Amino acid sequence: MNSLILVAEADPFDLRLLCELCASAGYEVITAADGGAVLDSVARDSPDLVLIEASLPVTSGLEVLRILKSDANLAEIPVLMVTAEEDTETRRKALDLGAEDYISKPFRVFEIQRRIRNALRLRIRERLASGSTRRVSNIDDIIDALTGAGTSAQLFITLDYEFTRAVRYKHPLGCVVVQIANFQAIAEKMDADSREGILVALADGLRQYIRGVDHLFRSGPEEFTVVLPETGPDGCRVVTDRFLAGAQDMSLFGMAVSPRPQVRVGSACHPESGAGDGKELIAAARKALG
Repeated sequence: MNSLILVAEADPFDLRLLCELCASAGYEVITAADGGAVLDSVARDSPDLVLIEASLPVTSGLEVLRILKSDANLAEIPVLMVTAEEDTETRRKALDLGAEDYISKPFRVFEIQRRIRNALRLRIRERLASGSTRRVSNIDDIIDALTGAGTSAQLFITLDYEFTRAVRYKHPLGCVVVQIANFQAIAEKMDADSREGILVALADGLRQYIRGVDHLFRSGPEEFTVVLPETGPDGCRVVTDRFLAGAQDMSLFGMAVSPRPQVRVGSACHPESGAGDGKELIAAARKALG
């Protein structure tokens, strides 16, 4: 069985987004709408991780956290505290009380996945060490093993989430696709390790040109996609120009490659593209490949 996550959030929209995000990543999900329900559920279901909003009604998230960490039978359950982005004081209190980490609103899907994955690692290791395989799942299936970028499956989860968020908050959303058009010709002249090295170098190079809030994915054998939250056409143009300039002077790869990589870059933005969802947005970006 997969890891079980308890999501406690009073806002119905945020609760649905968090539940869909966790379920799409392969986790089992149960929910609670107030602090009292969290304590009841933890005692009854023994979740592998608790994702709790700080300002829950009845019993606050901070108080629930204090209760959990003061109980020897429950203290090992990792807790991620959900707070407003500007609420640094609550985050400090949560960490002081024993929270493993925190998640800020407005949500960043890849950040959430990463923090959940990191918090579950210790929990899973503890279960394996004790001889229990209950609810142990492969938490690395959202990360490409070679490049460290997100997987293609994770790309569509992120796109769906970020598109929904962009529509709700009336924010722009950018998507940039990068391909090595002549990768097969390059691959024929190299051994397997060298071919893989080019992809690793490209992923590392792309990371140098994007922000920490942007999301990088390996979306195909020789294709990468970058999702750019709150980024319109001007911002996408800056990113694509950086990629193309880096491909031209080879700084995007950080090494000499022969034959010279022919890098194609295409971008699309919401709402300008007219895309109705994340899949249509990436399709528009691929259509724009130069």
